[in-house]
Order: sequence, then C-alpha cells, then structure tokens
Amino acid sequence: MKLLLARHGETKYNQQRKFYGAADVSLDEKGRQQAVTLAAKLVKEQPTLLVKTNLQRTTQTLAPLVTRLPQLPVVTIPAFAEKGFGNWEGLDADEIEAQFPAEWARWLQAPLTYTPPTVESFAAFKQRVHEGLQWLLSHTTEDDTVVVVAHLGTIRLIYQELVDPTINFYSLAFKASYFSIIELENNKAQQWRLNQ
Repeated sequence: MKLLLARHGETKYNQQRKFYGAADVSLDEKGRQQAVTLAAKLVKEQPTLLVKTNLQRTTQTLAPLVTRLPQLPVVTIPAFAEKGFGNWEGLDADEIEAQFPAEWARWLQAPLTYTPPTVESFAAFKQRVHEGLQWLLSHTTEDDTVVVVAHLGTIRLIYQELVDPTINFYSLAFKASYFSIIELENNKAQQWRLNQ
C-alpha cells in the first residue's frame, strides 16, 4: 500500500502563530492556493481513497482533489484531528504565557509529558491517532494508494509509528502543499520519501 500524507493548507492562525488544535478554523487565501497546488501533485499518484479529519481545514484542502477525482470515496477519520489545546486555542505564545505563566513554563520544560488543564494529553493524542491509523490499515488493501490530509501533529505521529519511532517529534517538519509517501508492505514501511 502507498500512504500519501499531506498537511492542510495555511490558516490565519498559522500566520498569527496561534495555537489552534481542535479549533475549526478555515483556510486563508494562501491555504486555498496551496490546496490547488497539492491536488495537481496528488492526482498524478492515482489515489484510490481519500481521507480527511472532521475539521474544515482538511476538508477544504482536499476539495480541489475531490473535484478532480469525484468518483473516489472520501472517508472522515476524527481520530486524525490535531491535538486539542483547550483554553490555549486562539492564543499565541506570548498571550498564553501572560495568562497562564506557570502552566506555560511547565509545558515548555516537558511538552510531551506535562498536560496543562483543559489541554489534551500527548498520550491521549498519540493513542487516538494510533487507533485511527490501525483502523485505516485494516480497511485498505496492498493495492490501495491512500491520500490522508491531516494536521502537523498527526502526521508526525504517523511517521513515528510507521517509519522511525526514535526520531524527535518536534524535529519533523511537514509543509503545506507538500506530501510524504510511505510505501507499506504488510503494514510495515518499506520506503519513505518527501514529494515537493
């Protein structure tokens, strides 16, 4: 199976460097252009299944590809949604630090193990992405080429699970309008590459 992982396009919160996790924000104009660029690249891969999350930024990013390939099934996997940041969502780092100084300082020291109040724990986030991935792998075949449009945190976790569990979570950069290709055999990664 070939798994094509793509990050959603830009939103105004990306520009403003705000935390937005579960907040259902839409693409901005640049994000919509990135979605068109991404579709032109992905259509060449001849996908057989399209996957998105329950957040509109992934639906909007996938839309140009759906328009090009209207015959393909589209599956929504809510488990692939971004990590929830609770009452930090809609705030940038300076605003979070001003409103929640002690929590912010503790989180900066241990972002993968400390969970501020109202924020989804990293462990819970990792578990639900794992469950979503296992569901997807159990409902596809070796002949499928699956496009997954998701979020940065989600793509990092899928990469760690399938390709390299030892790599630093925060060192993985996946840009909008790019996609990674993971070639799987018996649900084990045989090859990974980045398409630019």
